[in-house]
Amino acid sequence: MPIRRRGDGKIVDEETRPVRGREHEDGPTTPAPGADRDTEPTYRIGGVPARESLFGDDQGRDWDSPTEPIRAPGERAPEADEGKTRVFKANRRPRPGDADVAARQDDPMADPPVGWLVVVGGPGKGRVLTLGNGMNTIGRSASSRVRLDFGDENVSRQNHARLIYEPRQRRWLLGHGDGTNLTYLNGDLVVDVVEIQAGAEIQLGETTLRFQAFCSKEFDWQDVDD
Repeated sequence: MPIRRRGDGKIVDEETRPVRGREHEDGPTTPAPGADRDTEPTYRIGGVPARESLFGDDQGRDWDSPTEPIRAPGERAPEADEGKTRVFKANRRPRPGDADVAARQDDPMADPPVGWLVVVGGPGKGRVLTLGNGMNTIGRSASSRVRLDFGDENVSRQNHARLIYEPRQRRWLLGHGDGTNLTYLNGDLVVDVVEIQAGAEIQLGETTLRFQAFCSKEFDWQDVDD
């Protein structure tokens, strides 16, 4: 059997096995006499097939297998999340008014409740909406002071209606907003600003709201001593 030395001087003996499309790292070799053209040498070092010792890991796994990709010596395996886009959130600079908003959230008396609207019909039935002192615009948008966004598309996004508490005379007023959708009070169309009493029903689109006053002639936050 022919003897072959590797580049580092170690002796390897060879035998033939079917070609798998890979040449030994030392370069092509001459098949043993009598081997057909579809064979190439298999090298053995100390009785262990060189295929396993040179081109596999210590478990004898083939680097050609899909579960064990070929890597250069010393190359580390990629992390599980390597290649994924990472989003880093920078600290947002405080904007003007942030401190005022935080203070209002921490201080309930910065915008105390003066009344409520309860959804008694249509989408959002059972929800309670708080009314504040002064002008309460009602609409589906987040900019509305009273946001009525429970799935009724017939409610205008901006200023469908206005519900006002006037603290000097301690009375409540209802007015139609800027939208084309109509506003009804106890079944009557609202065109001008009209006075509204506790227990009245307001209809916007497919939604019916029942009005409940907290502040009135009998009570106002002005009556409470600090």
